[in-house]
Amino acid sequence: MIEREVLHDSECPTVAGVINNRIKSNMALQIDATVVYAWRLAGRKVTRVLNKDLEIDSPYNTYKISGLPPKPICIPGTAAWGAALEPEVNDYYYYVANKSGYHYFSKTFKEHQRNIKLARSEK
Repeated sequence: MIEREVLHDSECPTVAGVINNRIKSNMALQIDATVVYAWRLAGRKVTRVLNKDLEIDSPYNTYKISGLPPKPICIPGTAAWGAALEPEVNDYYYYVANKSGYHYFSKTFKEHQRNIKLARSEK
């Protein structure tokens, strides 16, 4: 999941920390990359996850199922492996990518909503 969620390897540990925080808090992981993978298994290519895409019934849909998916969704690279084994310790629960592929990280859903608006307003 880490491999598919980041464009820049430097963010792997931070995203791994977010995933770790969500697991510890019994939050749904809500990883878009797992939804993309679920649709790929169903024969549909999804490049941007929309709300309607979150309805897919699949054990890979981390918006609907809790915990980790049943199997990996890709073969991770070195940075993702390292991050999975040693996630960054942080207080983040949310992230959203900006136009350059880097992420804004936030601790609260309210901050996350602001970051979504910020990411969408960038040129």
